[in-house]
Amino acid sequence: MASLRLVALKALHRPSSLWKCNLSHSFLPRTHAFPTVRPFSAVMSPPSTAVVYDQHGPPDTVTRIVEVPPVELKATDVCVKMLAAPINPSDINRIEGVYPVRPQVPAVGGYEGVGEVHSLGSSVKDLSPGDWVIPSPPSSGTWQTYIVKDQSIWHKIDKGTPIEYAATITVNPLTALRMLEDFTSLKSGDCIVQNGATSIVGQCIIQLARYQGIHSINIIRDRPGSDEVKDKLKKLGADEVYTESQLEVKNVKALLIYLSVVLFILTSLGFCKANIPEPDLGFNCVGGNAASLVLKFLRMELVPFSDFPTALDKALGKLGSQPKQVIKF
Repeated sequence: MASLRLVALKALHRPSSLWKCNLSHSFLPRTHAFPTVRPFSAVMSPPSTAVVYDQHGPPDTVTRIVEVPPVELKATDVCVKMLAAPINPSDINRIEGVYPVRPQVPAVGGYEGVGEVHSLGSSVKDLSPGDWVIPSPPSSGTWQTYIVKDQSIWHKIDKGTPIEYAATITVNPLTALRMLEDFTSLKSGDCIVQNGATSIVGQCIIQLARYQGIHSINIIRDRPGSDEVKDKLKKLGADEVYTESQLEVKNVKALLIYLSVVLFILTSLGFCKANIPEPDLGFNCVGGNAASLVLKFLRMELVPFSDFPTALDKALGKLGSQPKQVIKF
């Protein structure tokens, strides 16, 4: 991963894993066989720099930086100057050849990002130079400085969107939404707990949960400036934010009960709107000790082996929302 970041930074001349650049281009096969004589009215993209791979394998081994010549825009093409593109785990998996959906090689890396319209084909009416756009649905080949693709690929967004959010808006928010909706039926007043809360997905979960009236308990790593991080997440809608060291206690359940009592008192006095119930759903985005901290918050019910049929019905949701079933042999 470190070597791939170095490759990216060499190409883009920016000190960040989120590529902020004067970016360029479309997929390499489009660069072949230019006509010898072009009409003066032809619209050409600028030369581009791209990170490509010709075979699957370790990203720091198989990727290389290439210069791509200008491309002539077709009538419905849009040339976009890329502004930022993330390095997602799925991007790494595509290069490695282990992701279920991946482009044929040779290919340009990257799957999402944000760019600015540079130039237009003669038939394009709904976009203008200077507009900010994202590929929608996400489209392979965003790790390049200019991209030339059909107008149907591009979706205009508000230029006031922070660039780091604009560059990741096509993958992370939808991931967060599926995480909230695919595992159990949450309703207003329910609660979730997650680690990795500072990630873009984690921040999206906080905001989507708050929008649906769902409480969130969030776990972050111990680091300098953790108080500022807590404030930021609470402004996004987090109910509670803890560092891992704060939860290194034997009985997190007792801590949660204590917090519920405090919140009940504050609610009664009009300082708070609602209690925080025990979480119905937990998200482990980190692993290791942080995963065990998530589990400590979840509702569990210890049941004897003789009650296995009933426990199974509860686990399958046949008896409504139930605590996690733990069989005692």
